Amino acid sequence: MASLAQQTLPSGARPPFFLISPRGVPRVSRVTLLLALVIVAAVSGTPVLTASLTHSAPATILAPVAPAAQEIAPAAAQPLASVADPTPWARPSAMAVELADAARVAKAVTVPPVAKPKPVVQSKPRVASVARPRATTHRTTATHRHVAAAVYTYRGTNHVWIPSLGINRAVYSYPCSRTTTPGYVVYRWGCAGTNNVYLMAHAGGPFAALNSAYYSGRLRVGMKVMYANSSGVVHTYSVIWWKVVLPTTAASWAWASLSRPSMTLQTCVGANSAYRLMVRLVQVA
Repeated sequence: MASLAQQTLPSGARPPFFLISPRGVPRVSRVTLLLALVIVAAVSGTPVLTASLTHSAPATILAPVAPAAQEIAPAAAQPLASVADPTPWARPSAMAVELADAARVAKAVTVPPVAKPKPVVQSKPRVASVARPRATTHRTTATHRHVAAAVYTYRGTNHVWIPSLGINRAVYSYPCSRTTTPGYVVYRWGCAGTNNVYLMAHAGGPFAALNSAYYSGRLRVGMKVMYANSSGVVHTYSVIWWKVVLPTTAASWAWASLSRPSMTLQTCVGANSAYRLMVRLVQVA
């Protein structure tokens, strides 16, 4: 049997890349076979002896020197390149595959842009509004009877009001010539002089509150009295002093004429009404 190194191609023939011999040994060109041996030697680590090739010499291939038996077994376990896989070195390495997969994953993941926080705008503190005090109007009502009636509209004729004592009475005339006993109403005495509005009433009648104020201490300087005359003109008077006297002519100064518009209030005090309370006021409005 002719060896693989002794087989030659017919003169002028151009074989294909692989040409199978009758005995199953492939005929290859010397360049192709040399490249295959070099690749096998590089993979298995087996030394290869080569000879110089020339175009004029017959196609002779030197067989590789067989190494020791213990070195052949590992080389034989490594398969050579086959027709179905002519270029195994062209496959990408495992690291290259991992890098490519990581690149595809990184490309597929889309990181949403981070929204910029909106600037915090501090609102200006509101200035606390100060409530303006409302103008109050005092009026005499059932629940506020103690409020002074300074703004109350006093209208009428021959009438007297003492708001602090709750007195609101009509005034009747008592002429100086009258000798009968006074009734239980408020009288204006006709014996009084000029600028002296002289009003009198029983302590057990219309001026009971005045009598009580004297004993309780509620009678005070500055207490106001409003009086409407027969013409409907209303004046305001203010208390300046008071005095207790006997009912004799020694107290004639109480009903005498005065230099300025004034008023005198008279009622009874003491046991069995033995004394007279004289309250002097002056016109203020």
